[in-house]
Formats: sequence, C-alpha cells, structure tokens
Amino acid sequence: MKNIVLTALVLGMCGCSAQEGMYGIDHFFLEEEGEEMRQAFDQLTADTFEWYQSIEGNDGVYIIHYDLFGKELMKEWKENGIYETVPEEDLSYFVSSENYLSASGYSLYEEEKELIHSGVRLYLIPETMDKEEAERTMAFLMEEALYGLHEDPMIPTAFTADPRVEFHTYQPFGVLKAQDGTEVKDPVIFCVCCDNMKYFESESLIATGAKDGYIRLDKDAYEKYAGNNLPENLRTRKVTILPVDRMAD
Repeated sequence: MKNIVLTALVLGMCGCSAQEGMYGIDHFFLEEEGEEMRQAFDQLTADTFEWYQSIEGNDGVYIIHYDLFGKELMKEWKENGIYETVPEEDLSYFVSSENYLSASGYSLYEEEKELIHSGVRLYLIPETMDKEEAERTMAFLMEEALYGLHEDPMIPTAFTADPRVEFHTYQPFGVLKAQDGTEVKDPVIFCVCCDNMKYFESESLIATGAKDGYIRLDKDAYEKYAGNNLPENLRTRKVTILPVDRMAD
C-alpha cells in the first residue's frame, strides 16, 4: 500500500455535547421532471457544496456522518470484484469535520489539519483494532478512496486532482455522537473537509434527514447561515433546515 503513514495520535473526549441541538437539511423541492430534474438536482448539489464551502470551519458549522458497514455486505463487495481487500469484521466508519472533533473534545495536530486542507484524505485508525484487521481496513479504505476517480468529477477538489491518502492511529477515549445522536465507540474516523472530498462526500452534502444527512449547524450557526440567510439559489429550491429532533427520520 502506498501513500500510507502510520503515527500515534492521542485524542481526548469530553462528553460529546456538541451534537445536542443540531440542525440539518430536512427537505428541498424540485418542480422539474425527467432530464430537467436531473440537471436541476445536479445544480442544487453543486450549490449546496458551494454554500457549505463558504462557511466551512466557522463556529458551529460541521460535517457529521456515521455508517456501519456489515461484514457480510463487504464480503459481497469482494466477491463481486468491487474491492480486493475488505475487513473481516463490521466497519464502524465516522466522517467528521476537524472542528466537530475539536468541539467533541478531540485534538488534531496542526500537521494533520494542514494535511486535510491540502487535499489529503486522513483516516484515523483506533489502536484498539487488531493489527491484521487494521491492515485489511487500511487496504480497503485505500481502494475505496481511489474508487471511481477515473471519471471527471462534477465537483472537483484538491483530492480528485491529486489523490493522496494517509493513515494515522489514535487511542480511543469515550464516544462520538453521530448525525442522529447515536453514540459511537472506537470508530475509524475520516477527517473530512471540502479539499479532501471525493464525489461521494461532495455530492452527499445535499442529503436530507436525521440519518442520511452530513451538514450540521448549531443554533447560532443556523441563525447566521440558514433560514432567510441561505443563498437565494437554495431558498429558491425550498431547502429547509430543521432541528434534528424534528426530522422525520
């Protein structure tokens, strides 16, 4: 595996209160049909990325998303030739902006912050993971990071222009709260920003709902950047941001 650096990273937790009172995208509206709807959705996807990019890193503006990839599903991916190597156990995978980790009590080194904002996809592997399983997980994540990059991206990023991946280890402590408030223990963490996204993340920022969403705002950020303060192109599409506890799913 190339482009892999393994170092120790100690992260500290302080209760994960950062998820409480969060807001996210609940729904939007497109009136077009057929191919025109597809074009309108693509434009809305790009507009949402640009909006998030314009406020990224500001107080109370986060990306938070958690998935649990079952071992049987990943085994099917391998058998179908999608990936060469997959983990043998379920993969607990947490996507987080650097400032959400910080708000949750975790501290990244300055060099880590510089890496992600230069377009490097930085994954944090828990030291509690078995060494052989960690190697399989890193091989899978490397394949997944590079998967589909032969196609021109709808939303170019520094990563898609120059794909680089690094893996660091961390010592887990406590839990993280996912986009729907679920408590997550010892996940693999992808430290995400607009610079190191591939199509999967950049085109998912428009995702709606408590479980599927990525963008999260605290109350102060909501009042500054959402509602009537959303860009006009998002308000035209009736992009509606609600408290997570008021979302349907």
